[in-house]
Amino acid sequence: MTAPLPLSGIRIIEPGQVWALPYAISPLALYGAEVIKVESAVRPDSSRGSPQPDSQVGDQPWNDGGMYHEANRNKSGISLDLNTDRGKELFKEMVSVSDVVAQNFPPRVMRNFGLDYPNLRKVKPDIVVLDSTAYGSSGPWENYIGYGSSLQAVTGLTYLTGYEDGGPVQGGILFNDTLGALNATYAILLALAHRERTGQGQWIDLSQYEAGVAHLGEAFMEFEINGVAPTRRGNSHPDHAPYGVYRCTGDDAWVSITVTSDAEWANFVRTAGEPWASNRDWETVAGRLAQREALDAAISDWVETRDKHEVMHLLQAGGVACGAVYNTREIATDPHHADRGSFSISEHREPVGPRPHSAPLFGLTGVDRPPDRLAPRFGEFNHQIFCDLLGKSEQEYVELMEQQVISDIPANPGVTPPPNVEGLLRMGFLAEHDLDYKAKLGI
Repeated sequence: MTAPLPLSGIRIIEPGQVWALPYAISPLALYGAEVIKVESAVRPDSSRGSPQPDSQVGDQPWNDGGMYHEANRNKSGISLDLNTDRGKELFKEMVSVSDVVAQNFPPRVMRNFGLDYPNLRKVKPDIVVLDSTAYGSSGPWENYIGYGSSLQAVTGLTYLTGYEDGGPVQGGILFNDTLGALNATYAILLALAHRERTGQGQWIDLSQYEAGVAHLGEAFMEFEINGVAPTRRGNSHPDHAPYGVYRCTGDDAWVSITVTSDAEWANFVRTAGEPWASNRDWETVAGRLAQREALDAAISDWVETRDKHEVMHLLQAGGVACGAVYNTREIATDPHHADRGSFSISEHREPVGPRPHSAPLFGLTGVDRPPDRLAPRFGEFNHQIFCDLLGKSEQEYVELMEQQVISDIPANPGVTPPPNVEGLLRMGFLAEHDLDYKAKLGI
């Protein structure tokens, strides 16, 4: 008999959008929590309009967005217009039989609906409410718009990213969304543990801005301890050498090499087996830092005729931290991922078809690998939630549909037009277009 998943019996209501909140709830859904994703016809999750399969728009494109599917698997999905009094009543009815409400709208939104924590705890005193907002639920910035790019800027990450002689650079990925999501995941688990021990509910006021600052690491500590504000340093490090990214043979092929001690440098010298590496001046950290440019030039000459994978495996075998710089195609087809089962194939309706998704990021001893369920179609679980869970009659259900309190088709599909791939390649927005990608993914 299969043991229940660790979070079986926990019900979470998620009026969340895009990535920062849906991604936070995703592992909870995977490990057994019943997650009810709440959207409305007038405001469906905008990630539904994310990249479409094969850059083609099908007959229900709002159900085919790739980013939406990655963040919302294993959830149930309903539509509910919270701008209506009936919609608010139904939301409160769901709260009365749930454990957690998690949302990532600006603070004013749920307050204006009368669905913020002070009101929801009147419905269910031990409810756990997570408000994952850009800047928190108080302070002069509380209602500022919070996109990942602007959050990266104020957290200091943009300032620290770039080359020594250049200006700030935005990261290629919006890290603050993920940092906020990870904090939200464990905050919910802590609140549930607190409730189990004390019987008390909890309001979690999570600022994605603060989450980003807390993850800034040594740069932030430099100022707090020494009054020093670090600036951009490219791929170098003030305390380690070699520490950089070096071009290998092939088109846009690179490796990252990191040496943090004299013992690791001795490993490099022995593994490389090159006379130039035995330079006596480079045996100490101080010597390598003093001649950083000459050292980097020598390593660049050594790797430029070698394959990046060859360099990585050679140095790793010799006890030196080295990683080939991967693009997304190489990540998706990496044999290490295949050996560990890092991706699993999910069967979607056409035109999507079979597609790989990331598997659970961790395993738990004595817990079977959870089953993987596709993200819900828009309004797919309306009948199950409103009739089976809340006990509404068929007549009431029909009336809710007619009054457009609930719906099974969004009023605004919000689908991004298919890109002009060749044009994006010419402009440099794409590195490559692999026409054989399905064969390489095994789909």
